[in-house]
Amino acid sequence: FECQGLKMLFPGDAQIENWEYALNEPTLLKRLRGVQVYKVGHHGSTNATPKSLWNYWFPPTGKPKAIKERMATFMSTKEGKHGSAAAGTEVPRTKLVSALKKWTRLQTTQSLGDARSVEEEYVVSGK
Repeated sequence: FECQGLKMLFPGDAQIENWEYALNEPTLLKRLRGVQVYKVGHHGSTNATPKSLWNYWFPPTGKPKAIKERMATFMSTKEGKHGSAAAGTEVPRTKLVSALKKWTRLQTTQSLGDARSVEEEYVVSGK
């Protein structure tokens, strides 16, 4: 989405096959430059944020920007629900979370702590 100069990317459950198409299409790749808000795809799973996309946004030789200038990232997830850290299949991926914390302003549903979800609030209040 682009709105009044703000670029936001919401890839949903896109996996590597979708990304391969987008990252190999020059017009789409150009549109990915300058994304300011990224909703991390597929709860932070293995193929949802490909390294090629990450390196496009954050070249390995670069340095993180000042906090207020960083891309805002959001991730809906809960540790321990899917996969295994021992097998390298945990969701969210530990390496991805570490990189997001270092390079972006990451917010996760896990950081809500014991707060009830919007869905739970809706069911309880009926609003």
